Amino acid sequence: MHKPLRILVIVDLAWDVRLGAVRVFMGLADAWCAAGHSVEKYSLTDAFPIPSRSRFASLFRQFVFPWKAAAFVRANRGRFDVIESLLGSLPFSKRQLRFRGLFVARSVGYYQLYRDLPQTREAPPRGKLSGRIVYPTVSKLISARSQRALRQCDLLNLPNDEELRSLHEQLGPDKPALVQPYGLSDERQRDLLQAMQPASERLAKNKVSFIGMWSPRKGANDWRKIIRRVRAAVPDARFLFLGTLVEARQVLNDLAMPGVDFIDLVAEYRPEQLPKLLADSAVGAFPSYAEAFGFGVLEQLAAGIPCVAYDAAGPRMILEKHLPELLAPVSDFEKLAATLVRVLRSDETQYEELSRRCAETAARFDWATIAEETAEVYRAHLSRNSMQPQT
Repeated sequence: MHKPLRILVIVDLAWDVRLGAVRVFMGLADAWCAAGHSVEKYSLTDAFPIPSRSRFASLFRQFVFPWKAAAFVRANRGRFDVIESLLGSLPFSKRQLRFRGLFVARSVGYYQLYRDLPQTREAPPRGKLSGRIVYPTVSKLISARSQRALRQCDLLNLPNDEELRSLHEQLGPDKPALVQPYGLSDERQRDLLQAMQPASERLAKNKVSFIGMWSPRKGANDWRKIIRRVRAAVPDARFLFLGTLVEARQVLNDLAMPGVDFIDLVAEYRPEQLPKLLADSAVGAFPSYAEAFGFGVLEQLAAGIPCVAYDAAGPRMILEKHLPELLAPVSDFEKLAATLVRVLRSDETQYEELSRRCAETAARFDWATIAEETAEVYRAHLSRNSMQPQT
């Protein structure tokens, strides 16, 4: 039998489930531990245990984090077979780290692949001149770190095929890489599905739900047009926005719909609250232009909610094989809105069948299976490089 792996996870972010990147590592760590592997972490929270509310202090902490992480690795290098770091969190060579195991860099959204899309560009930073200088500088620094990490690691772990193609164009086809999706635990999928109201009640509510932060990359600039087209066909349609991370006033102003009573906004929620929040939604929408994977799609599918998404890399990986009718061309808000309307107008039998297929599709993205498949790849690389787990 294979020996369990000893894995160190390194993330230059706070260990907070509300952060999508961190959530990936949390899900993997839980699944690896359940399978018998040992997992430790070194995150921004471990490097700086006392929270800070200062944005500049937070930036400084991210700036110095790689050196603190490198010092931790050197001091503990003999206790781990695998280091898996968020891309850019540990931009050093194995020689510099004095580490002899497998060094993996995981992308949770390779920013250089997406940053040139006009729809993904955020508004220029406002505020003090110092801030307008500092933040672009930090962005360039993070970019440089990611570039170094790409070349220093033994293996790249990527969330979709588009990133694999892009990185092979940049680094050449010989750079070892694998594509692994993300998933949900069995418990999470069960909780989402069991909370759902009957199909007849969900269809009667005509509610459209979206999970994600409010930003141009996630389709904020398209929502006004989507809402108007859906309500032109389904006048009593309602809209629920979950996890926007901004004030309600900003969302409603961007939509040019202040004071409307058919839009509900939840800026933040705890993970355990999501099943109840989604319980009466009939259909989901995810007009993201650039997405490494798309937890917002997967969670709604797991709840039996058909989720219509732009045909970006991540949502495509989830929907293309089993639910292709829920994909709309990127930026085609008219097609996306028309598909939402078609689901809302479907009869109960049609809807129940589609809902069943959605839950079945989500069940294929299971953290336990993904984590063990990933561990097998890591074992193969350790063996290939004569780096068997240390005793």
